[in-house]
Amino acid sequence: MKLNDALRIKTAKRIAAMQEAENRRNELHARIARVKEIDSILRDIPMRSLVGESVEALRAESEALNAERARLLEACGYEADYDTPKFECKECNDGGYCGLKLCQCIKSMLASGNYQESTLAQGLIGKTFENLSLDYYAEGEERENMAKIIDGCKRFAQSFPADKAAGLYFYGGTGLGKTHLSAAIANVVSQKGFSVLYESAQQIADTLEAVRYNRADVSERKKYESCSLLIIDDLGAEFFTQYGSAAISSIVDLRIVNGKKTIISSNYDPNGIKKTYGERLCSRILGEYRVLKFVGKDIRMQKIKGANN
Repeated sequence: MKLNDALRIKTAKRIAAMQEAENRRNELHARIARVKEIDSILRDIPMRSLVGESVEALRAESEALNAERARLLEACGYEADYDTPKFECKECNDGGYCGLKLCQCIKSMLASGNYQESTLAQGLIGKTFENLSLDYYAEGEERENMAKIIDGCKRFAQSFPADKAAGLYFYGGTGLGKTHLSAAIANVVSQKGFSVLYESAQQIADTLEAVRYNRADVSERKKYESCSLLIIDDLGAEFFTQYGSAAISSIVDLRIVNGKKTIISSNYDPNGIKKTYGERLCSRILGEYRVLKFVGKDIRMQKIKGANN
């Protein structure tokens, strides 16, 4: 999403909110004649100040009229702010700017838009912390382990990018919630206005290979280096090449050096990473990342069995 697109969306929302407020005001004027009269008087007050009337007296009159208006609305069953525009963003009133600076709401839209354009993210927008259930984990240690993992991931997302860890390393069998939790973190972080890129290890390896042979612009590599949060899904499942392995390791290394957070999910435990990618990457993960082991039974298979019963 580009800046002009985000501003266009916010402007449309601002216009819609103001039109809705106008419709509600017309409703009040049709039902309560005194409210219409008060609004007419209030509209004239700025002009009266220009022709010499006391500013203090006009301010007192305005406050009294607004108080009377609120009482009339409440007496007729309306909220006092019934016809006040309900802007989505209270900071910029859907104008997109706070003074001369872009509002955080626009930054969040831009970051969220970038995340949604990621290859994997298109199918993961709905995966949140709220809809991740512990019911598929056996009571006892298995469920307690997952509850601790979820709690730690929530803290990582909510405090982003302040967490001391360079990133998170999820490992364990398929269907245990690694992808869901990665997506839940991505959704929180992108809504805070940070850029998030979520792609499979295979996609990243293919892109880096394409850049190497000039089949893709170097900016395609830069996006992995510069985004606020990079999520590498299914490390170890990609078609292995010496260059692909070295290139992914280089991206992980560079992000640590530059203080950029990364989340990696894999079926490999740290020893598996050491055998496939070498001791350096394994050491980086064990030394810099928070390593989280997922245990349990494949949730996808549990859902399939449940649907067939």
